[in-house]
Amino acid sequence: MKNYPSEHNSLGTIRYNEEVLRTMVNMALSEVEGISGVDGRGSGNILGRKNYTHVNKINVEENKAVIELSIVVEYGLLLRDVAQQVQQKVRERIESMTDLKVEAVNVTVAGLDLKE
Repeated sequence: MKNYPSEHNSLGTIRYNEEVLRTMVNMALSEVEGISGVDGRGSGNILGRKNYTHVNKINVEENKAVIELSIVVEYGLLLRDVAQQVQQKVRERIESMTDLKVEAVNVTVAGLDLKE
């Protein structure tokens, strides 16, 4: 697991472990209606290459974060609207809890959850 340096001050260095950032992203995802496959949500009847929502990659350089996600969305919802809500929630969560600036949240809609 990577540690991303965030700040070096007179007392030392503050670092964020990648798992901590992933947990924050998952917390943000759980706040978005229509996302399946996070914390056991979803019907299990999912179409697409991926069968769950997950963080693909987190890259941090010079206090700037780029986050790449794959999401599964409930069938019938506007995919673009759900993806934009994900982008907003993830940015808000990371920036409110750390001193990192989120440059991009790249979202791939990787599947549809067909509710029965």
